Amino acid sequence: MIIASKPDDESDRIAALKRYNILDTEAEELFDSIAKIAATICDTPIALVSLIDDDRQWFKAKVGLDASETSRDYAFCAHAILDPENLLVVSDTSKDPRFRDNPLVTGAPDIRFYAGSPLVTHDNHALGTLCVIDTKTRELSAKQAEALRHLSKQVCANLELRLAHKKLEQLNQAKNKLFSVLSHDLRSPINSVLSLAEMLADPDSGFSEQEQDEFKRHLLTNARVTSQTAENLLQLIQFEQGNFSFDPRDLLLRESLLSCESLLSGTCETKKIQILTTCPPELVIRADPRLLQSILQNLLSNALKFSPLSGKIMLSAESADQIVSIRVQDFGQGIKEKALYNIFDLNSHYSTSGTAGEQGCGLGLTLCKQFAQRLGGDLVLESEYGKGTTAILTVPTKG
Repeated sequence: MIIASKPDDESDRIAALKRYNILDTEAEELFDSIAKIAATICDTPIALVSLIDDDRQWFKAKVGLDASETSRDYAFCAHAILDPENLLVVSDTSKDPRFRDNPLVTGAPDIRFYAGSPLVTHDNHALGTLCVIDTKTRELSAKQAEALRHLSKQVCANLELRLAHKKLEQLNQAKNKLFSVLSHDLRSPINSVLSLAEMLADPDSGFSEQEQDEFKRHLLTNARVTSQTAENLLQLIQFEQGNFSFDPRDLLLRESLLSCESLLSGTCETKKIQILTTCPPELVIRADPRLLQSILQNLLSNALKFSPLSGKIMLSAESADQIVSIRVQDFGQGIKEKALYNIFDLNSHYSTSGTAGEQGCGLGLTLCKQFAQRLGGDLVLESEYGKGTTAILTVPTKG
């Protein structure tokens, strides 16, 4: 038995296979029907839609065979994908040095004849084959071979159709999320802005100058929340649609941290909160400046929101093993364990007022999580209810 070598494009081929998210999925009628037609046209007892991953061949559809997978070492299809442009036809496996002592030939299912047409994607990666198998030696007619080629193209078309359907479902879910945010997180601050503006515009309101100043402060706060929510919403739409520009570069982290701190100085002054920043001046990270600023600004805004008046926030960064960990720690009310578990799920609608009555600005943490992963890192939260919360952002260092 000769074990098939790996194709030259193996890493890209495996990536293409994973793109379709089809391995180990349930049977689907579209693929089953093609296997049945192939078996009928080629007059064979066995037909398979076979996909080759790192170490096995897995059958998306099968006729006349109980097994769901075999070792890649034994797979006839592993040989077939080495020549994506042509069918692999083995009329008598017992006379072919590649297969004559293969366990699938010497034992069940006793393969004597094999014909496999490679499943080639639009970007020219052979994922596996549509193959027909018999327990007796035979030949494949020209018409049968042509039909097998066309049917293998139908398998690939169904893979693309399946992928497009999944993407459509994801877009629909994203749309529902966006509508949810619009109704849940924008309605409240917009209504507050309108209510406060109407009261201030009423010449007969009878409010004192002090009361009017207080209303103006609330109006400004709600306007900021609405603006931040709208900005987050636009960023998420761009991100989901793949239209968010990504331009990673080497950045001095301390400068980025201080820049975000400066942007929030007004809120710090209002709540008399200190942001204590600790970061080596020479620490360099590889990140998109826009994504990084959006994450840091959201995390610091949350920390300010839940910090008590005259409190403090610890903003620190350290590097280890080519990973930088940025920690934003507040000493506020913290997050309950149940809410913490679902904190990054947009559908959970977790929202609570800040220590000065601030409202949430929606999408913030969900967006931060996605942005962090786009930067090649991650975002996690640690919190103890009643004692505070620490957001930990990890990003790669230079190089």
